This record gives sequence, structure tokens and C-alpha cells, in this order.
Amino acid sequence: MDNQILAIIIVVVQIYCIAFFTNILASRIFSLQFLLVFGLFLATIGTILFVTIGYFALVFILLSLVVALKVKGKSFFIALITPLTTILLLVIISYCIDVFTVSFLHMDTALSENGIAFNLIYFVALIFLAYSASVTLEHLFRTKIYKRINKANGVMLIVALLVIVVTMYVFIYIESLYDFPIAIIRFNGILFATFFIQLLIITLIITRINKNLMEANKKRIQSEQLKRYITSIETISMDMSQFKHDYINILSSLHGYIEQGDTLQLKTYFKNTITPLKTNLTNNQNQLATLQKINNLTFRATLNTLFTKAKQKRIDLHLEITDHFQMTDEQCTTIENQLAELINQHQNTKLKLNLTPSGIERMSSE
Repeated sequence: MDNQILAIIIVVVQIYCIAFFTNILASRIFSLQFLLVFGLFLATIGTILFVTIGYFALVFILLSLVVALKVKGKSFFIALITPLTTILLLVIISYCIDVFTVSFLHMDTALSENGIAFNLIYFVALIFLAYSASVTLEHLFRTKIYKRINKANGVMLIVALLVIVVTMYVFIYIESLYDFPIAIIRFNGILFATFFIQLLIITLIITRINKNLMEANKKRIQSEQLKRYITSIETISMDMSQFKHDYINILSSLHGYIEQGDTLQLKTYFKNTITPLKTNLTNNQNQLATLQKINNLTFRATLNTLFTKAKQKRIDLHLEITDHFQMTDEQCTTIENQLAELINQHQNTKLKLNLTPSGIERMSSE
């Protein structure tokens, strides 16, 4: 009877371990209170299922964790890969401990037969090793390479994990049919370690592929920005030529009115031509001062081109930037697309916008 109670406690502890270490891999998305309640739910149903259907109870635990992670806003990739990775880690670490205790300490292969003290030490070692591995992997999952992993590579990694986990539990089930003999435990330990190494190799290959894809995408974005930069330089050059032409015309007109002594025409010309020009120059100065807050020169030039396009559509565009900030190429592209879309949608109007690293916020429009 005592052994049965101990066996149930062992199952409950293992289920809680799966929930807690999955939470670590998922960047601690669950609160401690939620984990305790959710873990109790998993432990209760999972233990009942384990007694009735054996290792198939893991399917329920896995699906429950996937659903919980999805509800919390995690992607399907993270929601599936984190519990699978946790199960894989716990199995491999537990088998490493089993091989050590059986081979060197000559303990019983069934944990419930070794007493409370041994199981306490066993699970302290298991939790410590699993926690260390989970924290290490959690840092890996937070890298850009894994956050931006493409669908094909993500599916490949998930399939590899599923195949390995299912295969491992098939071997564990076969092992249980023979009442966990030492020889099979050692064999499975070596086999599972081999599986883990293979998974690491697959992960490294996928990581390398995804890194190359990210670099290729970055080069594509830089190429697009370079094209926009060249276009903006051409636009600025045309604006300078136009300004030079207008400046010469203004000087010629002023010279003519002064020579004729036509004060009335001179005042009218000044009011209709010089004053608006002064306003435009002031606006341009404000525009340049605003753009100076952007450190990305290519993005700054592209925005200048969009200002010119807005002017051609008679849009009085005011772009406010509260402070200097750095932006990634992806953020620059997003903001450029947002601003271009706004300009295309409007004409003969006034737009007042606020530029932030996350995008463009419309403050007012007339």
C-alpha cells in the first residue's frame, strides 16, 4: 500500500515537473498561482489516466499544455515544442540518473521500491539538472533565430521531436513489459542519448538554415532601401535644380520691379511669392530638423522622398518625432509602407503624424 502511494506521488511530481519546466521554456508565461492550480488539474486527471491507460496519459498532458500556451498567446511552434522538449529532457535526465543508480549504487529499477529518502534525493537531482537545462534552452528559444523560424523549419523540428519522443516511449513501454531489467535500461539510456545527439544535430542544421534565410532577407531589405535611397537622392537633386531656377526667376522679377520703381507690384509680388516661399522654407527647415532625429540615413532619405511626394499631392504633412531612436530595417520598412499608404489615400489635406519605433500614429487630419 505504501509503495502504491509513493508511486502515485512520483507520478504527480513528474507531471508537475513537466508543467513547471514547460513554463520556463515558454519564458515563464504562467504565474505561479496558475501553475499550481493547472498542475493540480493535470496531476489529478493525468494520474487517473496513467493508472488506466499508462503512458498514453502523456498525450492528455501534452495537449493540455499546448492549449494553455496558445491561450496565453504563444505561437503554435512554441506551444508545441516547449512541452515536447520538456518531456524529452526529463526522460533523458531521468535515464542518466537511472543508469547511474542501477549500475553503481545497485538500486532497484522501480523507484517506488527504493523508499522515500532515495526518491527525495532522486527528484532533487532530476529537478536541478532539468532546471539548469531548461534555463539554458529558454535563452536559446528567445533568440531571433528561433523567434523568426520559418514554417517549414518549424514543422521539421516539431516532427523530429514528436518522432523521438514517441519512439522513446515505445521503448520505455517495451522495457516495462519485461519489468525494467537492468540490461534494457542501460540500452535505452544509450539509445536515448543517441536520439538526443541526433536532435541536436538536426537543431543545429535548422538553426544554420534559418540564420542564412535571415541574412538573405536582411540583404533584400537593404537592397530595397538602397533603391529608395538612390530615388531620394535623384528627387533631392531635382528639387535643388528647381529651387535654383525659381531663385533666379525671383531675383529677376525683383530686379525688374525695382528698376521700374513699381512699389505696388513689388509689394504684391512679395506677398504672393516671397511670403509663401518663406513659409515653405521654414517648413522644410522644420522637416529637416525632424529627420535629423533619425539615425538611419537611408530611412531618412526615403522619408524625404515621401515628403516630396506628399507636397506634389498638396498634402501638408507634419511628422513629429519626440526623441532620437534607433530602428531596425524591418521597422523602417513598416513605417515607410504605412506613410506611403497614408499619402496615397489623401490629397489636398493636412496630416499630422507622430513617428514611433512601433509605427506611425495619426494625431490629426484635415
